[in-house]
Formats: sequence, C-alpha cells, structure tokens
Amino acid sequence: MHITFEKLVVDENSLFHFQEFKQQRFTSPFHLHDEFELILINRSHGKLYVGNEVTNFSDGDVFFFAPEIPHCFYNIKDYEKEGVLAHATVIQFKSDFLGVDFFNKTEAFKLKELISLAKSGILFTNPSKQIIRRIKEIGETNNLQKLGHLLFILSELANTKDYSLLSSGQIIYKMSESENVNEVIQYVAENFQKEISLAKAAEIANMQKAAFCRYFKRRTKKKFMQFVNETRIAHAQKLLIETDKNILEVAYECGYESSSYFYRTFKKYHQVSPVTYRKQIQNRYT
Repeated sequence: MHITFEKLVVDENSLFHFQEFKQQRFTSPFHLHDEFELILINRSHGKLYVGNEVTNFSDGDVFFFAPEIPHCFYNIKDYEKEGVLAHATVIQFKSDFLGVDFFNKTEAFKLKELISLAKSGILFTNPSKQIIRRIKEIGETNNLQKLGHLLFILSELANTKDYSLLSSGQIIYKMSESENVNEVIQYVAENFQKEISLAKAAEIANMQKAAFCRYFKRRTKKKFMQFVNETRIAHAQKLLIETDKNILEVAYECGYESSSYFYRTFKKYHQVSPVTYRKQIQNRYT
C-alpha cells in the first residue's frame, strides 16, 4: 500500500509547528512523517485509519502519533451537506526538539512513557478542558509561553488514564511509488454504509480481483472484507453508544442487509452481542 510521505515545511528557528485545518472535509491521504503529531478534532466526525486498524473520531477527540505511523482521517460521504467545516488543530515536533537527551532526563520520565506509547497511536477519550484550551490557544502565544503551553499539554496527557492505544505498533505498510490504493481506503470510508464491491475495489487499485486480494492481504494481514467489516463494526459501536437506534436500524446504517449476519459479525469482534455491548456501556456510565 502506498503511503504518502509528508514533508513538514516549518520555520527552522522554531521548536515546533502549529497549524489549523478548516476544510469542507478532511482531505489528507494515508500518510506518515518524521515528526510527533498531536491532533485536536475541534469539529468533525468519521473514521480514522491508523496502521492497519480503524476507529471512530468525533468532536473533542485528541490523538497523539509517533513518527512513521501511517494514518488518515476520513469523513463519511456527503459530509459537506452537514454545513459544518471539518476543523482540526495540529502540533508537530521532532523527537529532539528540546535536545537529544531531553526525554531521558529524570524530570521527563513520564513524558518518555507517553512518547513510547505514541508508537501505537493514542486516543485520549476525555481530555480535560485545560488541555483543550491550551491546544486551541497555543497558536496565539509567543516565545517561551508557547513552549510552556506545549510542555503543560504533554505533561497533562502523560498523567491521564483516559486513553486507548490504536494499533499494535507493528506497522506493516511499505512505501512504494508504483502502487497506490489510497483510493481504496477512501472508497471503503465513504461507502461502507452501502454495498461494498470487491470488484470495484480492485478496479480502483487498478488490479485484477485475485491479484488485489493477495496484495491487500500481504500488506495489511487482513482480507479485504475483514477490513470493510472492521470499518462497519467501528461505526456500529458509535451508533450503539451515541444513539437509541434499534439493532436493525444500526445494522442497516452500517451496511448490513441481514441483522443476523450483523449480530454474528459484531460478536466475532467484541465477544458479546450488540444488545449486551450497549448495556455494558450504559452500565459503565450510570
């Protein structure tokens, strides 16, 4: 799978890079870069593909990636019709931005743990209002105040327990200029709520079906339809948690025409039925 390498263009005299993205929809392809990346999703929702895993993202989520982790944020098809710009705040910095040995110092031992976890990609599920505020305000500050904001943010994140790791950290994709199936990921992300065609995916990748299946399995360690099902089940989790839709409605909205097949597939990934999953989540917050 081709991964776009993103070369960061920054002021060489700056310790780190800050940027805001406001778009009709997020358009960055599956990419990686040499910098650590801290991302706040101010407004938007969709699917995050990171490494060879998929998860949901929505307003207020904070993500932290180590260098060389392939990732991309995709909005669902027709996201633009919601009339709300996709808005993200991004902070990027090199591993040695405060010196080669900074993270090995005694005072930074918690940050070193955070840096290590970031190799798998981290989702902070309930960041504090202070963290959110500091990330938003960092672009408005200058000099040492700006650095102070970043160190405060990293320190707070290093001490929070509300996080989940996003991938195994064993990234199996390879850089290749001749092969590019970014469009396949986009096809799945934008169409998983409808029928997904293996033939269409192979056509997008400019391959024969058999060759595409072998290629996809070799690079992702997953069959193509497994990848599709993981996208659908991730969306099902979101609907079960955030809405009161019944199970049949959830199944149809995730692209399953058969509720029984949806039940079986969901249980395969979560070891419990959709009904039990919803009850467990509700009990957790009551």
